[in-house]
Amino acid sequence: MTQLNPGEEAVGRLFPNFATDPDLYLYRIEPIQATASVMVMDEAAYNAARFMNKDIVTLDTLGANIPLFRVTEYAQARTAPAKPVHFILHLSHTGSTLISRLLDATGTTLGVREPWPLITLAELQDDVGQKHSVISDSDYAVLRDSLVTVWSRVFRPETTGVVKATSHAGRAVPDILRTHATSRAISLTMQPEAFITALLARQNPIRELLGFSIERMKRFQRYFGDLTQPVHAMTPGEHAALAWLVERQVEHDVLTSADTKDRVIDVDFDVFLDRPVEELGRIAEHLQLGASDAAVDAAATGPLMSQYSKAAGQSFTPEMRKALMEETRQVRGGDIARGMAWLDRVAKASPAAAALRG
Repeated sequence: MTQLNPGEEAVGRLFPNFATDPDLYLYRIEPIQATASVMVMDEAAYNAARFMNKDIVTLDTLGANIPLFRVTEYAQARTAPAKPVHFILHLSHTGSTLISRLLDATGTTLGVREPWPLITLAELQDDVGQKHSVISDSDYAVLRDSLVTVWSRVFRPETTGVVKATSHAGRAVPDILRTHATSRAISLTMQPEAFITALLARQNPIRELLGFSIERMKRFQRYFGDLTQPVHAMTPGEHAALAWLVERQVEHDVLTSADTKDRVIDVDFDVFLDRPVEELGRIAEHLQLGASDAAVDAAATGPLMSQYSKAAGQSFTPEMRKALMEETRQVRGGDIARGMAWLDRVAKASPAAAALRG
């Protein structure tokens, strides 16, 4: 008889309740290999996780690879109605991790921050219906609906699952909202100049921007046409402007579509920082979380507001952010101006882009 390792034993013990209990976190799917990877996580581990991708796997992780069809099979076999699952759709670096953690701090949500399978789903969605797609339309729908069921699982009945998408995987969210009428979302945004400044405030921003610009340029051409220079010829400010435009297009889609607009609200992060209690309350009310005024106030005035959400224990207050933004405007003013000029040129050439600029 084959001896199971501790991870396989733990997975085997917990898997019968996979469709309803979140103790097994689905951290990866491989559609071509038809496999999925799951790991054992308790509520404290969910709450502590910065991003729920491969980075959460350690040498001590209990988990195993399973056939992907087991995930869809168990999700489809769920007899109890799945709870709603809501989404934080956002532009990159607009405070989405902070918002997710603040919602968790109200005691009404189970945050699922940047699940890796959502990135895979977005990549699959890009190709569905094309000759080169590795998945059929119907199989894609089954996988999408199964993942929504997985993300809806919670440890306590008074909580609701809230998925914080990665900004470049957010393009999968509009389809989820259209096909899941109980799901709601917030759309985190910034004004273009503030957004470009925030991205350029990072150390060596072109390294991060260039990698994502490849996929962003493909989306740009689908949405707006062949209106700009190639990726390799763009300046850092133009890369940041490209990010704003294509990511804002996804938000605009759900904010204006007849079948989703009533379930999405726009939240400007700079406005949020000016009045966090009011804005967090508006978010919680929109997502129908049932958070008390006291819980919202405690979260929005608590220690999370003075910490860098992506690095535990690192101080980063709204005042420190304002100072960093002003310094960036002084040091990288030319790059910021080139990004804004790029947006203006595209808006003049494309009515769709002009509609996003407002």
